[in-house]
Amino acid sequence: MKQMDEKAKLLIDAYNRFGTAAVCLGEHDMALGLDRLLELAKELKFPLLCANMTLKDGTRPFGGSTIVDSQGRKVLLVGAIQIPNERFIGKHCPDAQFTDPYEAIKKEIDQSRGKFDLCVVLGHIDRRDVDRLAAEVPGIDVIVEPHSHDRTEITWITEDIKTGLHEGTVLLKPSGQGSEFARADLWFRSQGQKWHDIWDEETPAGSNVADLSVAALAPHIGRHPQMEMLVQAFVRSTRYQKSSDEALEFSPVPHFLGATTCAGCHPQQAAFWKGTSHADAYQTLVETGDQFRYDCMPCHVTGYGETFIDAHEPGRWKDVQCESCHGNNPRHPVQPKAFPWDKVDADRCWACHNPAETRVEFDPAVAMPKIACPPLKRN
Repeated sequence: MKQMDEKAKLLIDAYNRFGTAAVCLGEHDMALGLDRLLELAKELKFPLLCANMTLKDGTRPFGGSTIVDSQGRKVLLVGAIQIPNERFIGKHCPDAQFTDPYEAIKKEIDQSRGKFDLCVVLGHIDRRDVDRLAAEVPGIDVIVEPHSHDRTEITWITEDIKTGLHEGTVLLKPSGQGSEFARADLWFRSQGQKWHDIWDEETPAGSNVADLSVAALAPHIGRHPQMEMLVQAFVRSTRYQKSSDEALEFSPVPHFLGATTCAGCHPQQAAFWKGTSHADAYQTLVETGDQFRYDCMPCHVTGYGETFIDAHEPGRWKDVQCESCHGNNPRHPVQPKAFPWDKVDADRCWACHNPAETRVEFDPAVAMPKIACPPLKRN
């Protein structure tokens, strides 16, 4: 239990640093007991939401909703939890009472009508309640529902239900355990109107449009340097260590050379590289307006998270450069024969050319010759 408590402190610090707007209460949040959760919640810089939970004295330990400003719009965030079983309540939160989450969410929305432009429901709730909310409660734009336990819920989250539209409401259901995250890019035009998929050619002009995607937290997703330092410190001691912003300040690692350095001794290879799609990888993001997306960045630059972290300042690390495929070898320029480069392994390709993420088929045998530099002339 001690280690679980320490991990809770780490998670709070991480969520605070992420700039989280709000979080919905889940069953596991009460694993240390409701009293301890209330103590820990004082450290949160954002609201923990649960519209259908009250204490026996009639008070509500958590708010049911909050309104945040986003790009000039007011967004109502509402949270609720599926009613836990009696055994869980008796063990973790004996002073708590729970009501129907569907009714609690509907009430929160009704009380806030006229005060928001968009409504997002965060629900650790049953899938049937998700469908009812989408079909019966006007004004809900997005429902995020990562709950994956039993009852009427599907415990194995299949691809076809991770993102979708139901009755014109955007539904997001990423797999749990931190394995992936769902993203909804919303083009909001008219309040109270149904949402349409951006790829739907029959979408009426002027409609609200959503581009939905799920990103698996695979190797191509760069690690956030501050988070990595916090996690590694925790792993080494299993104790949360509060760190100042100065102590976690990002410093580029020294072992990346960059294509400019390589070109000094390998001009023929550098010239060939400039004619490949790898050398134009960053520009493809610019053309689609995705150059600031942190889930796209790692595969279109070199060493993201190690060479730089600000998406607005990629500097000389734009594009898929030599070290993206060859790996790091900082001592090679000083002693080339003593520290030669290893042969490029096709396994490196899959981190970025994963068809499950790109939706594009990939065959290393076909692709490798297109980007393989001319062989070196060795003495």
